[in-house]
Amino acid sequence: MSTTTADIELAQQESPLLTAPIFKQFCFLAIPTILGMLISGLYSFVDALFISQGIGAQAMGAVSAVFPIQMLLIAISTMLGSGMASLVSRYLGAKRQHDANQVFSASFLLAMSAALILCLVTYFNLDNIFNLLAVPDSLKVQANSYITPIVLFWVVGFVCNQITEGFRASGNPKAMMQVLTTASVLNIILDAIFIFVFEWGVAGAAWATICAISIALVMALQLQAKGESKVQFNKQQLFSPLRVHTKIISLGLPVLLSHGGFSVILAATIYSISTVFAENSEPLITAHGILVRSYMFLFLPIIGMMVALQTLAGFNYGAGQYQRVYKAYIVACAMSVGWGLIVTFILCLNAQWLIALFTQDQHVTELGKHIALISFCAFALSGFCMMSSGLFQGMGRALPATMLDAARTYIVLLPLMAVLPDAFTPDALWWSFPIADTVGGLFALAFSLFTLKKLMKNN
Repeated sequence: MSTTTADIELAQQESPLLTAPIFKQFCFLAIPTILGMLISGLYSFVDALFISQGIGAQAMGAVSAVFPIQMLLIAISTMLGSGMASLVSRYLGAKRQHDANQVFSASFLLAMSAALILCLVTYFNLDNIFNLLAVPDSLKVQANSYITPIVLFWVVGFVCNQITEGFRASGNPKAMMQVLTTASVLNIILDAIFIFVFEWGVAGAAWATICAISIALVMALQLQAKGESKVQFNKQQLFSPLRVHTKIISLGLPVLLSHGGFSVILAATIYSISTVFAENSEPLITAHGILVRSYMFLFLPIIGMMVALQTLAGFNYGAGQYQRVYKAYIVACAMSVGWGLIVTFILCLNAQWLIALFTQDQHVTELGKHIALISFCAFALSGFCMMSSGLFQGMGRALPATMLDAARTYIVLLPLMAVLPDAFTPDALWWSFPIADTVGGLFALAFSLFTLKKLMKNN
């Protein structure tokens, strides 16, 4: 690689992350990241669309029933990548190139080890997991066909994620977008071929995902070799001290609790539907699955903003520019609220437009409209939790980053999901979501503003 350490340090000294106007730099980081995530996330939306239209509503229900398993794998992968990126961005901002390279290199051993252990344990316990989720018997065969290839080969996704997070931590979201875009476009193309041409059913959707990510990994390795990242892989640093791995995990824990919390929420919702609404479980799982795929796609800009804030806050915090950290947080919160209002309009008031893309079943459509009207009415406030988590991750403060985002899920939402249906009516289950968004979001905002003002006053 032609780039020298001196060149990298000079680039950091003149980095626009430390000098450019906050709003402009936030948009520079956020827009490519959001576009990349939307293009990448489009495959999940189109995947569900192809499954519903090409195989049937029952197939969509089967995939939705085991989607929490896939989301958990993604959550752990994202945790390791985000924890690594948080350290790398701060080390680069503080001009500690050797430490940044060490963290980047060590993260690969951690990611591959975690993937192999997790995937094997999951594969050999699929039947028990199906029973734990209360997956209806009518959906189990197709559910197993879909999730098995995902579980066996997701190690590829773990490795690819580490490299793309390295691009992002280096302030090069364009390279990250290239890889994510490639994976998404290939996934859509292969989905169409495997489902409509080869007629492989739900297994075809799973194999399309694995093949697309494998090709994207090759591209990511090529971009890394060309010097698109400011951090380099060093095989001598692969086996780094345990403290390096511990730091990666601790800083990535908020992301695990956030993304993993989403998996837990999905699992809890599917279990509640299968038990509380037992007589109507299959169409409800299908309707909920369609809404979840739509929600995930529309939530991606919030994650992109959080990622941009984490990078911008990490660089400036490492350089001691705390006023810029405060401004970055305010900009990120304002942007997330604006997008949240748009999503509320789409999901609360026009859910039938989205559901009609997937199925013409009127019963599923009516169920979906009812769920969406209640569940997403406070969506605009949910971004505060994500922005606060990204802020404290960037600052390297693992505990508040963990607690602020996790509190909404584990302290507010899950207890409400357990209590409200029994205390009131089964439909009260859906009110758990706006209540948790409101309480968790406002608390995260207040705590973050208090901490930032105190930081600026003390320094």
